[in-house]
Amino acid sequence: MSSSRISRRDFLAATLAAPAALTLGACTQTRGPEPSDRQLNIFNWADYLHPDAIPEFERRYGIRVVYDTFASNETLLARMQGGGSRYDIVVPTGYSVGYLARLGLLKRLDKDRLPNFTQIMARLQDPAYDPGCRYSVPFMWGSTGIGYNRSAFASPAEEPRDWSVFWQSRLARRLTLLDDARETIGMALKQRGFSYNTTEHEPVVQAVSDLVAQKPLTMAYTSDQVIIQLASGDSLASMVYSGDAYQAARSNGNVKYVIPESGTSIWVDSWCIPRTAPHVDNAYLWINFMLEPEIAGKTANFVGYATPNLAARKFVEPDLLADRNLYPQDEMLEKCEEIGDIGPGTFFFDRMWTELKCS
Repeated sequence: MSSSRISRRDFLAATLAAPAALTLGACTQTRGPEPSDRQLNIFNWADYLHPDAIPEFERRYGIRVVYDTFASNETLLARMQGGGSRYDIVVPTGYSVGYLARLGLLKRLDKDRLPNFTQIMARLQDPAYDPGCRYSVPFMWGSTGIGYNRSAFASPAEEPRDWSVFWQSRLARRLTLLDDARETIGMALKQRGFSYNTTEHEPVVQAVSDLVAQKPLTMAYTSDQVIIQLASGDSLASMVYSGDAYQAARSNGNVKYVIPESGTSIWVDSWCIPRTAPHVDNAYLWINFMLEPEIAGKTANFVGYATPNLAARKFVEPDLLADRNLYPQDEMLEKCEEIGDIGPGTFFFDRMWTELKCS
């Protein structure tokens, strides 16, 4: 993900109304740690927890939580590679998990200590970026798709269904694409029938050529202003993360979100334990706590993204759960893919992205 962008969640605090408090019913509690080790250090995306989660965890286990936030995967990677962190829990996205694991910066997980892991949807129990979830436990997931203003389209039949909307000349200068090489070039690849993770020279060059032709129609490449632009109506169609589109829709009822028919990227944010974590026992307690169905479900309601926890869905607001663009069915998921670690291909994408931006 581009280091220039702010987190896809940075605007959540400003746009979400505080939901009802967690109502935590009776549940089996794991025995807490010894008194000498009652702290947990978490490094997470901003505004990415239900506000009652930490107080409830502290009350239940008598563990003090120190909570820091970051705005991009690049910040997280730099902090961990620099060796300056003493975090017990970190929350990388997708292929960043595999990268951190290869660097030896993550602890291999003992699933016997995470009995609630079995509630994770099957597709995400064996992701390409971390086969078998050896180093990660899925926390939230979402897709990248099209956020649009219904008033810009004459009828529901004309509303966008695929990425081709970004090549409609009548919407010129009222369109935005993500300021993210893997997402935006990947979108152009997907439209041509290729994978987001394609590194073959010719398909990538063709995809970027399509984007060069599209560029005069684009108002901006942006990831940190997309919610505001959609909600204000400045953008009539934006490439956007699913949760961000739903935040814009809360401010502007004309905003809708759709997963493109040709497919898109899906991403997963996961709980991980750094290899150098000083409070490993507490980290396991936290992950299993966050996997409890009621906590997972109400967290999903608050942050506006989808929970991978199947048992949590009975606690998800019915209108959210019924939305097939937020919780897509298997038929649509088959057309979607995770953005993977493409190794040296990253340098090729970066070069082509620079060429596009400078064209």
